[in-house]
Amino acid sequence: MKIPPTAFRLFQKAAASCQREDLLPPGSLIVAGVSGGVDSMLLLAFLQYIQKTDSFDLAACHVNHRIRRQEADLDQALVEEYCRARSIPLETVQVDVPLLAQEEGMGLEAAGRMARRRAFEEAAAKRLNPKIHPAGFRIALAHHLDDRAESILLHMGRGAGLGGLVGIRYEDGPYVRPFLDIRRGEIEEAAASLDLPWREDASNRSEVFLRNRIRRRLLPLWEEILGYDPAPLLAGLGSLAGRDDAALEDQARLWLQSALLPDGSLAVPELAGLPSAVQARVLQKYLGGNIKGGREEMDQAHSLSRVHIEELMALLKEAVSQDKREAALSLPGGGRAEISMGRLRFAAGEKI
Repeated sequence: MKIPPTAFRLFQKAAASCQREDLLPPGSLIVAGVSGGVDSMLLLAFLQYIQKTDSFDLAACHVNHRIRRQEADLDQALVEEYCRARSIPLETVQVDVPLLAQEEGMGLEAAGRMARRRAFEEAAAKRLNPKIHPAGFRIALAHHLDDRAESILLHMGRGAGLGGLVGIRYEDGPYVRPFLDIRRGEIEEAAASLDLPWREDASNRSEVFLRNRIRRRLLPLWEEILGYDPAPLLAGLGSLAGRDDAALEDQARLWLQSALLPDGSLAVPELAGLPSAVQARVLQKYLGGNIKGGREEMDQAHSLSRVHIEELMALLKEAVSQDKREAALSLPGGGRAEISMGRLRFAAGEKI
């Protein structure tokens, strides 16, 4: 198939991002999350295009959220027909997201994200063959530069730390995002030039959702008031924050290894002497090792326990400056942080 210049330029730009960030390793299984929207349909077209030169297997997964009922069924039919016509293996999953949100006590956005991640990872695990895919699997998502800018603003509004300023990452565990250097407008133009089919999700225009209000109201107002498009600069901020975040993470890993004692506790004097930014990360990593559950549960626990991390840092300072030999702090889930004889340990709880 001949690629029009507009799409070719975008594909080359996305390919450069993939190469720089090592997003599509040879010998891997790539599962594309495809909603039927313009960005995910173009992502699937890009992956099939680049598959000609990169040695990976490609499959797709579509999740029908059962929120818009008939519209959702039409989304599913479009993705099914596209994949069938191009011989792309497809896994379709139907999840009653409103019911899931009710059962889990969360909003529709969070429940939808949970449902998609479960479906994508299960689809990848089902198709993964270690002999054929020695590099494992990756799940490709169609987030783009504008999505990243919106996420950074969203995190800023919630008082996130440096990790939140990074926004959406090129790679996050098995999840990869080849389009993170590409604008929404570029995606729409390239998809139109390829005459790709796609469907517009009406919920993307609804201002019930905070992200949509940021996209439709806050960012345009920022551009109007300050006279420039903030999205590329916000994405640049995310990249700078990502470098600093990675450096602090490396330091925290090294200091955790240094402060960790044979019995699994931490040496208080060594820990207390660290810069606060590194000390907080060491405590978070140590705390993470005492959490039962997956990565998302750990991240949520860290977010919920920020105040506890700060209280624990204050307790460490007291232990050293006032020679406080015994101290304890209750933590979420029934756990306890205990300082005794110059050592910090977490007492067992159901979940810290």
